[in-house]
Amino acid sequence: AIGKFISEEAKFPLKYNDAKNSDVEFDKLLTYDLIESVGGGWLVSDRLVNIIDMNFPKEVQFFRSTFNYKDKICDSYSAINIYNRVDCYDLDKSEFVKHPVDGSYKFSKIALKKEPLEEYGMIYNIVRNSFDNKVVVSELFVEHIKSNQINSITFKKA
Repeated sequence: AIGKFISEEAKFPLKYNDAKNSDVEFDKLLTYDLIESVGGGWLVSDRLVNIIDMNFPKEVQFFRSTFNYKDKICDSYSAINIYNRVDCYDLDKSEFVKHPVDGSYKFSKIALKKEPLEEYGMIYNIVRNSFDNKVVVSELFVEHIKSNQINSITFKKA
């Protein structure tokens, strides 16, 4: 969740455990294409992994995962690592405060740059914003998600 490429290869699936604070039935949970873990990481369905791999290869990393939910094990999801960090916000049009000690940004209004996902001649479709680590995606990415009827993902215009 910090936007760094992970060069080590996972020898075993990553393991997630239920926080036991959800009322969603196990079978219903398995219909979701994206699940947010208790720690803030995201687990994505094999279907979503295939769509991203086919259309946006080498833009993210996937790590096979298992999760234990209501004493049942699921192994058809992968953890996603969105590692490209790009300066996506137009700071002149955004409203924010910058922390005086650690230099972090807190945005109350976000304005995207016209070409928010391009840096050094590279065009990206899924990145983390370098100011606040939020995930920003291209219109092309949104189109692929919607046309493939991927569920449990919502998009918000800045």
